[in-house]
Amino acid sequence: MKELHKMKIALIGLGDIAQKAYLPIAANHPKVDPILCTRNKHVLNQLAIKYRIDKVFTDVDELIKTRPNAAMVHSATDSHYDYISKLLHAGIPVFVDKPICYSLSASEELLNLATKKQKLLYVGFNRRFAPLIASLKNEENPIQIFWQKNRINLPGDLRAFIFDDFIHVVDSLLFLAKGSVDNMSVFSKIQDDKLESIQVQWQQNGTLLNGTMNRVSGITEERVEYYSNGNKWEIRELVTGFHSKNAQQYPIHIDPWKSTLYKRGFIDMFEDWLSALELEANQFNMNRIEDIWKTHNLCETIVNSVSKN
Repeated sequence: MKELHKMKIALIGLGDIAQKAYLPIAANHPKVDPILCTRNKHVLNQLAIKYRIDKVFTDVDELIKTRPNAAMVHSATDSHYDYISKLLHAGIPVFVDKPICYSLSASEELLNLATKKQKLLYVGFNRRFAPLIASLKNEENPIQIFWQKNRINLPGDLRAFIFDDFIHVVDSLLFLAKGSVDNMSVFSKIQDDKLESIQVQWQQNGTLLNGTMNRVSGITEERVEYYSNGNKWEIRELVTGFHSKNAQQYPIHIDPWKSTLYKRGFIDMFEDWLSALELEANQFNMNRIEDIWKTHNLCETIVNSVSKN
């Protein structure tokens, strides 16, 4: 039997999200030969032993010299610009956890660099691939979409709040809607120079979008309501909910045997990343760049609106 060719994919930054989501998928994927990179030698050794990975690095520059087929950047947002810039200049396609950077201008520089180098820059928005969310994309003519994501005791810096967290809500609403953003309104509450809550509303092609986040809530939760003519879908925590029609309510859920990583979209997103690597090796997809820009641009608009008020 012919041996399957594996892609050498480096994982840079091996913190909580990398260990919970990406490393378990990459280390067990038949198409991937993972490479680990972190400055934390203790973590590096632990994970190398756990997943039986022998290609490990503590320095990104040394990693780049080995010419991996692609890299996944899971480090803190402040480090994204430096790592992504080095990788793209070296001609290495990049996956990065949202956001690219904390500002639109820095994100644009990297998007422009990816375009100039004709190399894939893929931003990980797992909610697009959560099965119950992805299924809503197929529903036609939404009238109203409401997305709420709350946390407990986490007021934060304005840019970090919007770009690190609320960007999930922004991107998900843009993903489910069609057309240009019109008639946007932003309402926020700041206490002691920390953003506590935000509500953003806009329209796209007749669809009313409403996204909210309260980070001084009494519970961590996520809820989506999607309305079309005669229908309502309500999804909680991405994995369960109801479809209401003709005054009847029908439960919707995912096979309980499916893994949490599948239910939350990480597995399908990883497969999409691998497919994009293969496709864009032959033809660069400018639509992907524009799609990423729209999300970061809207986040920047929201930050500016809160700052002015």
